[in-house]
Amino acid sequence: MKEVKRRELELLAKICNQNDVPLKLAGELIRSAEKLSYENVSQSMRIKEYEDLISYYTKNN
Repeated sequence: MKEVKRRELELLAKICNQNDVPLKLAGELIRSAEKLSYENVSQSMRIKEYEDLISYYTKNN
């Protein structure tokens, strides 16, 4: 379980760095993503969903 969480945080950090998104927003993205319950989604689909969430939140701020 720790390994999965570590990989997920690394993946999120990579996406946030690519899109210049602050760490606080990353926490909000994780909470939003958990609410969407997509634990069984592939890594590429998860990247797309993170990018969609980033776009949504950055457009609303």
